[in-house]
Amino acid sequence: MRRADAESAREGDGGLAAGDRGIEQSFGRAAVLLNVLAQSQRTGLRFTDLMHQTGFSKATLHRLLSALSQHGFVEIEQPGGRYFLGFQLGAWAAAVNSRYGLWERTAPIVRDLSDRVKETAYLSLRVREMAVCLVLQEGTAAIRALPLNQGDRSALGVGSAAAAILAAIEDEDEIDRILAAPDHKAYCARRQVTEEHIRKHLARTRKLGYAFVDDLNPDMIGIALALRGAGNQPMAALSVAAIHSRLRDAKRRDAVLAEMRTAAGQLEIILSQIPPQLGQLSA
Repeated sequence: MRRADAESAREGDGGLAAGDRGIEQSFGRAAVLLNVLAQSQRTGLRFTDLMHQTGFSKATLHRLLSALSQHGFVEIEQPGGRYFLGFQLGAWAAAVNSRYGLWERTAPIVRDLSDRVKETAYLSLRVREMAVCLVLQEGTAAIRALPLNQGDRSALGVGSAAAAILAAIEDEDEIDRILAAPDHKAYCARRQVTEEHIRKHLARTRKLGYAFVDDLNPDMIGIALALRGAGNQPMAALSVAAIHSRLRDAKRRDAVLAEMRTAAGQLEIILSQIPPQLGQLSA
């Protein structure tokens, strides 16, 4: 029995009835599948890829894909038989953004920062043990770094924005839970990122006061500041990515950080007005 199916077969907690456990398992399996597809949205994944990355049996995966496809959450592209997230999810995402006007309110600040520093700037939100890129503004430098696309997910601790958020979490038990979460471990396995690497950047970020990641991609550097929202909880991160030569110089990096801190203050005012449970931001 595969790992994911074995976990789903176990009895539920909390006195759930058998029917409730079945619903909970179905939602859990669907979430795992959709998260895997989200990581490969530009290229899609074959059925065999999905089996490998989710750990689901062939029969379970067929049932999930069939059900999700019927409701527009998954689409298959022919020829090639590659699966992609469906447009229905985009409509839901737009509805969430519209509720708080989050993208509309934060995008101008990120865009202004990018214009001032000439580099690509991002705003990423924490969603449980992951960071999701909400806003992206491409820089105007002749050679630009683009490590993320809007909607991309990163495990907390992997990449500058995700490292900044993780380092801002003060509860060490919570950090341990994040690093042990199935989605987090699966993401790190795909990216071949070790817990040692994450903890190295955790210590480095806390020492510097900002995330500085220069060892994930040989061609670029990312720097990021954690952003706190309601209850002073780390809710997001503002990051800038550039080719190595443009952020290696300490004086240049300090100038960029000064601009980032100004933008971060503006963003935290907006985030403080949004319920911290948006997107299930707490682990």
